[in-house]
Amino acid sequence: MSSIRNTATTQPCALVAQALAIYRSIAACQAHIANNSSSSSANALTAALMLPCYQSSFRELALALTLEEERELRYALDEFRNSAA
Repeated sequence: MSSIRNTATTQPCALVAQALAIYRSIAACQAHIANNSSSSSANALTAALMLPCYQSSFRELALALTLEEERELRYALDEFRNSAA
């Protein structure tokens, strides 16, 4: 986890932004998998292969967040989910 957090160069909001970007990738993969049609089967396959990587990266990053960053991420995820609904 030392590669995730370099306190000398990483701003707290940068980690939250990185986690949110990964979460968006997870959501996109899930959407491709859910909408698997014959014309997008390659996209669905790629999404299925990438999804565990994104999930692992998100988990690792989430574990490295401080309590303040976790709260900020939760708020951003709520906003993302509300805008997607």
